[in-house]
Amino acid sequence: MQRKVHVIHHTHWDFEWYFTTNESFVQLAYHLDEVMQALEDKQIDYYLLDGQMSILDDYLTSFPEQKERLGQLVKSGKLAIGPWYTQTDELIVRGESIVRNLNLGMELAESLGGYMNIGYLPDSFGQSKDMPKIYNGFGIQQAVFWRGVPNEVTTKREFHWTAEDGSSVLTSNIKNGYFVGVGLICSDDAPALIETISEGATGNDLVLPVGGDQRYIDFNLRERMELYNQALPDTKLVESNYDLFFEAIKENKLSTVTGEFISSSVSKIHRSIYSSRYDHKYLNDKVERRMIYQAEPLMVMAEKCGIPYKKGLLDRIWKLLNKNHTHDSAGGCNSDKTNQIITDRFVEADQLSYSLVDYLTRKIAESRMNVSEGELVVFNTLPWKNKKVMKCEVSTPFAAIALEKDGSTIPFEIVGTRKEFSGSIRREKADEDPTSFYFIHELLIEAELPPLSFMTYQVVEKSEGIKRQSTKETAEQSIKNDYYQIIFEAGALSLVDRKAGKTYKDFLAFEDSGDEGDTYDYSPPYADECYRLNLADANCEVTQNTLLSKFTFTGEWNIAKDLSERELQKRTQTIPYQLTIELMKESRQIQFHLEIDNQASDHRMRVLIDTPHKNEFSYTDTPFGTIKRTVEDQHIDDWKELGWREEPTAIFPMLTYVNSHDSSSSWTVFSKGIKEYQFVGEDFQTMALTLFRSVGYLGRPDLLRRPGIASGNEFKYIPTPDSQLQKKMTFKFALQIDHDYQPAQLAKEYLAYAISSPYYQIQELNRFTTTLKYFVSNPLKNKVREQAGITFDSSKLIFSALVKTQDALGFDFRVYNPDLRREVAGETIAGPHEMSYTFVDLKGNAVSSTEKNDIIPLGTFKPGEIKTIHIVD
Repeated sequence: MQRKVHVIHHTHWDFEWYFTTNESFVQLAYHLDEVMQALEDKQIDYYLLDGQMSILDDYLTSFPEQKERLGQLVKSGKLAIGPWYTQTDELIVRGESIVRNLNLGMELAESLGGYMNIGYLPDSFGQSKDMPKIYNGFGIQQAVFWRGVPNEVTTKREFHWTAEDGSSVLTSNIKNGYFVGVGLICSDDAPALIETISEGATGNDLVLPVGGDQRYIDFNLRERMELYNQALPDTKLVESNYDLFFEAIKENKLSTVTGEFISSSVSKIHRSIYSSRYDHKYLNDKVERRMIYQAEPLMVMAEKCGIPYKKGLLDRIWKLLNKNHTHDSAGGCNSDKTNQIITDRFVEADQLSYSLVDYLTRKIAESRMNVSEGELVVFNTLPWKNKKVMKCEVSTPFAAIALEKDGSTIPFEIVGTRKEFSGSIRREKADEDPTSFYFIHELLIEAELPPLSFMTYQVVEKSEGIKRQSTKETAEQSIKNDYYQIIFEAGALSLVDRKAGKTYKDFLAFEDSGDEGDTYDYSPPYADECYRLNLADANCEVTQNTLLSKFTFTGEWNIAKDLSERELQKRTQTIPYQLTIELMKESRQIQFHLEIDNQASDHRMRVLIDTPHKNEFSYTDTPFGTIKRTVEDQHIDDWKELGWREEPTAIFPMLTYVNSHDSSSSWTVFSKGIKEYQFVGEDFQTMALTLFRSVGYLGRPDLLRRPGIASGNEFKYIPTPDSQLQKKMTFKFALQIDHDYQPAQLAKEYLAYAISSPYYQIQELNRFTTTLKYFVSNPLKNKVREQAGITFDSSKLIFSALVKTQDALGFDFRVYNPDLRREVAGETIAGPHEMSYTFVDLKGNAVSSTEKNDIIPLGTFKPGEIKTIHIVD
């Protein structure tokens, strides 16, 4: 039977890489002229514009007059665009970011005539196990990707890829990369090329993607196809697209596979890229958290108060973030000039999102009934009652303060007070008014906040002295709260689990080793020295009070300055550090805050946390679920003999936590921006979280973990001195010990740790609390009252988003079941009054009839299932 080769003419348009997006945009401006002309003149039948809309978004900003022309080609089916806004990373960005990416891409593509309804990610460095359910949630039933499928899972190129909830996509796994078809243009060895793409095919329909990075139109495509057709009597090459290819293979006998794909058995996967450019990972994590758990819920809350919902403002921020989520950009494997642009986008997104939260909290606070000077308004942007110790600052004209709620005194503690000048600044200090000043008090408050609402406190003058925290040195230096005691003795930290009555000695340390890798991959130097760093020489301060107990360690670590020193086992470079360890009242988290000043090069630093378990598996969260991974790859000793592309070191990605547990206890480390972990030690008892990697080249050849040619550009060393990260950096993580591993409850505990409570103080003394405070603002005409929002308080399901995705009334509330095996039933959303609700998919399309009630029953959740509820209250 004759074989049919579906020739897919395309380009892979890296948004940025060793070049900047500005540099590639110039090529795009002219490239699209060629594309449109070739399609209009029928020189080619179809063209695939890489499945992402960000490049067209930029193009139409400069050339809006081309929108109709492009739209005609899209509507005719000749030009395939979307569904993505950018070619996202799937492993270290949150699920809601992936959803926003598709929302933005589809919306823009629909304005041009429609999108390619295929999950097309030809170059992402690994595939998340959650993608089938994300795709199905958007009505996508087919997917195309290249990297990560293990040979032992399947060698077939077409299969059904499924998720725990039963979601499934018909998948085409590209053979040898999206550029394999360039051989059609460049090589006359037709049998060899067809043999290559036949390997693993499930039928007589083969796919041949003809394109490459920023590749031009191949105007001789038909000529080359005819040459191949003449050389291959049993094979017919036809111009095609992925829709036609999937239609042709849908009846093939196909296997079903499940899980994530991060194997290097057939392609480089870069399993340690999760720690490149830590500074970017940290910023991304901060802005993602703020957008999903503060800005978007606040905007929903604000609309109920009469403040218009500004979807365009949210979209602007999400576009900035999504541009930084492309596989190269998220990974950090770029030139320094590109990484600087990525940094600038993060800074812009940070400023916009912070200012949005600032504006909304102020607008609501100043629009309440009976506003009075000094009031402190604290917001809860989560859908459950939130009791926590929070930090805030207030400005007052008096040196001693008290805190009241409805006339009753509220307990709080003052961390510190500083006196600030409030008059007009003058060239000569003597000319300044000595009576113009105010006080800024840093407070700890034990707040109990209603769900999706706010609480108002009165800051008043206190006649007695200021109650301050005490700092003390004791013979046995220790801190404690209801759950833990931490003891510093003989340079080591011991952890006491007070509930279980167990002590864990020397549970925390740091590790520094060499790194002769590049921005893609960690690789140990050919001559390495690795050492454990502790706190033995640190200066230790202890703060012990009712709401907060804290260690502050200050010191220096000595490490090798560079690879040359490491080979000689010299350690002349000092790394100044400050480590704080905090125990809040009634908090289950031990919070760590590390600040260092890195001036060394080519090294990797990790934090080591010893668990009491002999670990065979690790557990962590994924975009919309959890995953169980083995702590050592079965091919760690024979990967070279098998011809793998890189060593399958058990270095893994994480989003917000990594967990180790057995039948007696569960240890979880939460992070804010740390995205990489590995279990190490004789019995894999130690969690090793990579704080950062310091490397100086985009790509290097002949690495110990990745033999052969350099990744990125194999023909040229591209120095990246900025990727050495020789600067001050901050690392934030927390440890929590439980009896059982409960992923949904952990997600809730993570939010208690990682999401602060926004607040605003009514005062005019200090006009510089935030940038926007200096601007004037009119309060709303219709005054705002304190009222609780909807309540969702579950230990079995995870709250994912509260956002408005359509122009219609109401908002979308999203939750999912993180359990890999068990169904969840009986959970509800409670409202303060009757609500109209409809279950919708991730795109906002209704999948149920509309009902009304003050309690929304969520029904039964399959393992891993996502549900979105559109609510009008």
